[in-house]
Formats: sequence, structure tokens, C-alpha cells
Amino acid sequence: MLAASCGGGGTDVIEPTPQPEPTTPEPTPTVVVSFVPYLDAPTRATDTSFDINDRVGVFAVESSGSDNRAIIADHGNYADNVQYQYDGSRFNRVNTGIEIPQDGKLYYTAIYPYVSNASNSFTFGVNGDQRTPEAYTSSDLCTASTNATSEKLVDLRFSHRLSKIVINLTGDGWNSSDIQVKVKNVHTSANVNLNNLTFTAIGSTKDVICASNGTLSYKVILPPQSVSQNEKLFVITMNGADYTVETQGNLEFHSGKAYEYTINMDANHEIVEFTGDINPWNVDERINDVVPEDIQEKISPYIPIYRGNTPPNIEGTIFVDPFQAVYCEDYGNGGYAPGAIVNSTYIRFSNQNSIYNTLDIDQTNASGTDTSTGTGAFISGSGNNFSAFFNTIGQTNGISTKTALVISGTKASGGIVNLKYAFIMVEKGSDPNKTLMEEGIFRVFEDQDGMSEYTSWPRSNAPARQNSTSSQFTKGSVFSIVK
Repeated sequence: MLAASCGGGGTDVIEPTPQPEPTTPEPTPTVVVSFVPYLDAPTRATDTSFDINDRVGVFAVESSGSDNRAIIADHGNYADNVQYQYDGSRFNRVNTGIEIPQDGKLYYTAIYPYVSNASNSFTFGVNGDQRTPEAYTSSDLCTASTNATSEKLVDLRFSHRLSKIVINLTGDGWNSSDIQVKVKNVHTSANVNLNNLTFTAIGSTKDVICASNGTLSYKVILPPQSVSQNEKLFVITMNGADYTVETQGNLEFHSGKAYEYTINMDANHEIVEFTGDINPWNVDERINDVVPEDIQEKISPYIPIYRGNTPPNIEGTIFVDPFQAVYCEDYGNGGYAPGAIVNSTYIRFSNQNSIYNTLDIDQTNASGTDTSTGTGAFISGSGNNFSAFFNTIGQTNGISTKTALVISGTKASGGIVNLKYAFIMVEKGSDPNKTLMEEGIFRVFEDQDGMSEYTSWPRSNAPARQNSTSSQFTKGSVFSIVK
């Protein structure tokens, strides 16, 4: 410390100790989410991939921690219709983007193409002339949604939400390369409800010109709607002449479905045949809604998941007996050992809907101690192979739970062959005492003899058939989620 003289008074002055400069707290780094389209997801109408510079609008809703889906408000969400643009590998922000909260998780809902006035409910219109690639693809409304996540790079699985119609021309009568196909008097606008995922045709009707789909094949995107019998639906113009095709019955165009029609013309220019088929347009993303992708990967070695929109009709009651454990991820902590025999079970499938691929499920074990009922389950598959998906939201021992059930097998004349049954804890609330299965834990069971026979739903539950190996294990319930 130094002293100094002031004038003649000789007074010592002590200089103050230098103080450090005040520091400004470092700002919390901002993390903005970006999105990657799921590689195996159905793409938009090009049937290939998104194009560079394609734009989507993204909504974000903050999770409360106890919810299981996002409810989008008309405005005031965590993020409202934020533009993202595709760079060839991911969707990146166009302007400010969506910032990830430091604490908490976000649900995301994305819309292709970007619609400036999109909200939880809005109007979307297809183009009246879809002959150019841009006009066709921008008519193809697709949406994607996610579970709650705090990740900064989020996968999106897009699904087609309107209807696709393909018209194939066959026969010797088509003798021109300059052919135009038009769909007559159809609705071109739809009211979109993102919370209910409904797409309802509205407004007046008009004509729509189809895009080329290859040699003598044409395609068009339309809102889901009905067309009455004897309507002049298609007009084909060739060499200046119009050829009109009338509907032979009532037609229903549903969301996410493709409808293929074949029109045969003979050499005398007479329409001699008009047939149609309903084909899958995309694999329904509802599989991911029930079983998250990371859990699908974990269970895949133990249970097949059959995808596709043409599953067999499996209505009826089957008896799964002997019912044995294949693999329990929590073996030693509440789960069963491989080969353990649990209570044989009746499973009843009913009310299968071939348009929306839904069905209802009832279950009861043979002793009648455990029962469950579910409606609106989702079924996928093709040929005789199927997978049925069902989730439940409820409480066990005061703890909120979201569980998933997957049943896969092959339909046969007498029942279900090679039935596999997976039970998954998807989410649960606060469980400090670890009373329930942990999140992401799964258990897989099967019919030991490979055949689950069709039977009648039991009026009263008889004891389960005894099995020579069952005495080695504790007989329990497949449905239990308590350790």
C-alpha cells in the first residue's frame, strides 16, 4: 500500500484497493431443434423422398409430464407453425426455429407442405391441374407427430392424409400419346383437424386434371370423399374426343388409401371394362404411436412385427395354451424365466374394420382372475400374417402408466399359428419404490405348441390345462406389471 503527500499538510492518503470489473453471466446457449425424416417412412406423393428446399410447418406442445399426447391449441402453443426447410438430409430452421427448453420435453407435429394459415384446424386444397410434379406433390398433404422428447435432432415419420387415385388404361383402343385424364365434379378442399386427424371434404366440386404415372397410367390426389353410383367420374380425352366412365356403384375414398382403377377400351373405342382395387398407400405410423421405435428394435428378436395395410381378418376367440414366457427383460426382477408357464388365456378379436384397420380386443385368463378390454386397436400385416397393437393408459398402485401390447401371428383355418405376445411398459409416473416394471421393459410370451385354436368365449372360466413343466414355475398373469 502506497502513501502520498497532499500540499504541505503532510496528510497520508491511502489509495483504495482496485476492485475487479463486474462480470456479466454467460448467456445460456440456445439449442434449436432440427428434424430428420424417418428413412423407412412413407414419403410424399413422389414415392421417392423429400426434395431439397421442401418446407414443412412444425407445431410444438410442451409436455406436462403426465400426458401421453399433444393437444394443439388454435394459437399460443410452445411453437406455432414454424417453418423448416429440407437440405437433403434434415429439416433445418428457416428463421428463428424452435428452441429446446432446458427442462421438459416437447411434442412435435409437422405438416407438409407448409401452409401459412395452418392451425389445429385449417382448410387445405389440392391443385385443380396436377400435371406438373410441383402441382402434384404440393397437393399431397402429409403429417408427422412424435412422442415427447428433449432431443435436438428428432425423427419424423410422415404419412399421407388424403386419397390417391390411379387410373390405368388397357386394351387396343388407346392409340394416342396425347391423352388427358380428368376427374369430374369432386371436392378439392378438406377441413383438417390435427388433434383428431380427420380430413373432411368441404366446399363446392370441380374438375381435376390428373398427373402422368407412366405409360397409359395417371394419378391424382383428392380429399377423402364419397362418390355416388352412376356419376360421370372420369373423362378421358384422346384425339379431341371425350370418353366418359361412370361409376358402377358408390365409391368411398378414405384418408391414407390408394385406389387403383383399370379402364379397358377395345379397338372400336368402346369402354368394355371398369374395375377397381383398394391398395395400401403407406404403412400406418400408428405402430410408432403404440410402440416407440427404440422399443420396437429391442423386441424384434423375440416377436415379428408384420407391417402393411392388408392384414387378414382375425375375428373370433382363440385359446392360448400352454402360455409360456419367451423372454422377460426384467427376469430376476419380477419377470419370468424363459419357459415359465403362466395362466392360459382367451383372446377375443372383434369388430375388425378393413378400412381403418382397427379391431377390438377382450382378454381373460383361464382362471378368470385377470380380464381386460380394449377398443380401436390397430392391426397391420399382409397375406395371413398380422400384428395387432393396443395401448392402455391408467393407474396401478396409484402410479400412472402407459402400457403397450403387441400380438403377432399367422392366421390358419383352425386358429392362429406361431402366436407371439409382447407386453411393454412404455411410460409410468413417479415410482420411487420401484413398485412397477421400469419404463421400456418388455416381456414376450408365446403359445408353446405353436397353435392357438379358435374356440368360444367362456361363459365361466375353467381351470387351465395342466402342463408337465408348469410345476417348475410360479403360475402367474401375463397382464401383471407389478414386480
